[in-house]
Amino acid sequence: MYRLLIAAILLACSPVSSQDTGKFILAANRSGVIELIDPESLRTLSRIHVDLPPDSVGLNGVSASADGSTIYVEGPIAGNLNGCCSLYSIDLATLRIDQTASIAGSPALGNKHVKGMRNDRVHRSPDGHWLFGVQTFPSPALDVYDAVQGSIVRQLAPTGLEGDWHPTGTWSGDRFYLYAYKGDGSSARLWTVSADTTDLGAGVAVEPFVQPSGRRASNFALEKIAAAGNGLFVYEAFGFILDRRADCPNAIPGGVWKIDPSNGRLLRQVGPEFHFSALISDRKEPVLYGLSNGGPNWEFPVQLVRIDARDGQVLQSRTLDTDFWSISIAALRMAPTGDVQVTQDHKPTVK
Repeated sequence: MYRLLIAAILLACSPVSSQDTGKFILAANRSGVIELIDPESLRTLSRIHVDLPPDSVGLNGVSASADGSTIYVEGPIAGNLNGCCSLYSIDLATLRIDQTASIAGSPALGNKHVKGMRNDRVHRSPDGHWLFGVQTFPSPALDVYDAVQGSIVRQLAPTGLEGDWHPTGTWSGDRFYLYAYKGDGSSARLWTVSADTTDLGAGVAVEPFVQPSGRRASNFALEKIAAAGNGLFVYEAFGFILDRRADCPNAIPGGVWKIDPSNGRLLRQVGPEFHFSALISDRKEPVLYGLSNGGPNWEFPVQLVRIDARDGQVLQSRTLDTDFWSISIAALRMAPTGDVQVTQDHKPTVK
């Protein structure tokens, strides 16, 4: 059985601080480095190095537990270095890594898989009371899980969706936005959902923002949504298998669009020069953080961008190494000091 290894080389007297350290952007690259980044300055404060064989699938996702004590990463499947992904946990108090699940987890759940929502992409409400599971197959649906009661209380299915639709979603305060789109960018719909919603209906038609590439082979566009402050944003996600820039490198615009959730109208385009693979938000501040990759195969350095969600101003940006990256934002209970590396089988030792 393949055992994922992490190691700790300490650059300070203690491997972990004992006080609350606040919020971090967690950025993981495929090569096996997890950077803990200050959300204000975008400066890297510490790194956790994961020892991975060069021919493995690498790290493909990063998140943290709700209590801030554990970091989760998605890495190689046990016994299959090129398979993705298994979920691994890193205990920040000991810097020990363990395999938590044989499949990739959800940032909302960490190592917990809710019965009946195994194949859902799960989103935790800001107060932790609700888990909304976005289901893709056999058709778009939303599973509503009451974390206090410990059970699914209802399943909501949109009406009027015919053909191939792709759903995603995000929380904004006590509201959840369910977004479904057709891969060619021709149609999209939006639902504003609360914990008390019992019927989704047909939703609101969203104004198209994806521009056709003009080439039939690259017509599929991966769309995502994000919420920050009081704003809701939609964007085409780049840097994945079906990245349309592979065929038309100069013809596919980037950026993100702010939309009005009441009528689906596009209000403003933000950062058209950036081709984002992911956008995340600070739940308490009107700020978006984006990863912008310079090419469809991540063959150029990556930009980490901080955007004011109120007016679209780019506040800061910095360059990350050339690699595939994933990001999340989390409040951690403790954090490593400097660069750390530990093994699965040994406690951290000072060097």
